[in-house]
Amino acid sequence: MSIGERLRAAREARGLSLEEAAEQTRIKRVYLEALESEAFAAFPSPAHARGFLRRYARWLGLDEAALLAEWDGLLAAVPPPRPARMPSMFQLPRIPTRPAFPGWRLASLGLAFALALVLIGLAWAHGLPRLGTPPPGPTLTRSLPSAGAGPTLSPVGPAPGLRLEAEAQEHVWVRILADGQVVYQGLLRPGEVRTWEAREIIQLDTGNAAALQVSVNGLPQGPLGGRGEIVRKTWRAPAAASP
Repeated sequence: MSIGERLRAAREARGLSLEEAAEQTRIKRVYLEALESEAFAAFPSPAHARGFLRRYARWLGLDEAALLAEWDGLLAAVPPPRPARMPSMFQLPRIPTRPAFPGWRLASLGLAFALALVLIGLAWAHGLPRLGTPPPGPTLTRSLPSAGAGPTLSPVGPAPGLRLEAEAQEHVWVRILADGQVVYQGLLRPGEVRTWEAREIIQLDTGNAAALQVSVNGLPQGPLGGRGEIVRKTWRAPAAASP
């Protein structure tokens, strides 16, 4: 029997209608119908479908671990959707180039500047009046400091960012948003390690918090939650240090 057939058979064995089951489990009837008909696309996300399946199976007295393992196997057989394509930073609008400055104009400006310098030099050499000129004093020499004697300035580093690394301990559904863009959504297999980067903010959604080990910028984040718990975690980049 399939997952949905076992759920329906267990409910009917109790002599309960979908309305009664929805009232006692506090799960909407439309979601109970979707579970029994295996219409998992009706749920907002695979994480929601997994959580409702766990709750419904536990209420019916079924082996929830076996049902979840079978559901994970069905989900693993479906290829994960391709992550949304992020626009490249190099796809910028082309800036029209300005026409080159005419060569004859450039030569004329250079000639006029040189002539002005010659005229100023001649006028200075022929004794333009200089008011309040002090008598020449002794020549002072100043030794220049050797190279490397000045203070060393630390280079300003790049703006801080975020680097999230996640390692799956078992089959687990994950969705990652980097700076508001979905960069990954799918099922990670046990032992699989993935890394994502963002400039300002990164968000992680999962349907089984205990199945992930996460570190951000090399710092372990500890347990994200319990087994089968649906969680959403958000990290923001620290503000850039002032120079």
